[in-house]
Amino acid sequence: MFAGIARKLRYWNRLETGGTSWKGRRALARGLRVTLFALLLFSARTQADARLDYLVRLLGSSDAFRVRAQAALSLGGLEPSKASVAALEKAVSDRHPAVRVAAISSLQNLRMTRSLPILRGASRDRNTSVRRAATEAIARLSAIRERPRRGPGRPRYYLAVGMPGTKDRRVSRQMLFDAQLFMSDQLVQIQGVELMPDAQSTAAATREIAKRRLKGYFLDSSVVSLERKNGGVRAVVSVIVGTYPGRDMRAMLRGAATAPGGLDHTTVEQAIEGAIVGALRRLPQALRSADGRSGGLR
Repeated sequence: MFAGIARKLRYWNRLETGGTSWKGRRALARGLRVTLFALLLFSARTQADARLDYLVRLLGSSDAFRVRAQAALSLGGLEPSKASVAALEKAVSDRHPAVRVAAISSLQNLRMTRSLPILRGASRDRNTSVRRAATEAIARLSAIRERPRRGPGRPRYYLAVGMPGTKDRRVSRQMLFDAQLFMSDQLVQIQGVELMPDAQSTAAATREIAKRRLKGYFLDSSVVSLERKNGGVRAVVSVIVGTYPGRDMRAMLRGAATAPGGLDHTTVEQAIEGAIVGALRRLPQALRSADGRSGGLR
């Protein structure tokens, strides 16, 4: 095993230096540090916590990107801790793409759904390999959310959240995906709301609604418009509340918000999220109305 590692180190050093110059000797020293790391990494350790702390320190302090990448991968094979997850999340922004890919892979292996916002940021990385790894991790971690997500109180409303739409070409599919996740996070703060699992079929959802005597609704949203206004970007979002599975419309909600800045990704995203919050303010009233518990909503 160690002979194989040594061969790889010699190969890497030849690629980087092309000889035995001063730069080559410095690369050889880096290679020796990597070899030392490998020996330490694969040696027997009696305390799992000590190994975890050791790897966290390497990931955060080593000057050799291969050491950091190997530390990130190794953390993905251990029981996660607050410190290790924080170190991996920070490593998603490491200066070397190999380390970023390794950190993303480990967060996926550890099933860290809480890291989805960071991974969504990595999906826009300048490096193709990093973007590909982040996109795969997002898909896998999103699929893990099989169990329902619930708001406070006894579940009463069973909600499906569709992918938002738009006719504005300035709103990318990634922005729409982020808006869907943001809306889901807002919904689970509403009394009596339970979200349908992403992978649940219509038939399974219908059985769940009938079995538990819930009220099923589908939220179909869209980014209606984006415009420059008062030194910022104004977004208008529409949310249609329909029955589920029938999709009969029960209410239409609208929200608008302006975020300061130009038509860049961050500003547009902030404006859309603000508009979603505005639209969802009337959702509890709309649900009660659709449930026949109050007057009609126009």
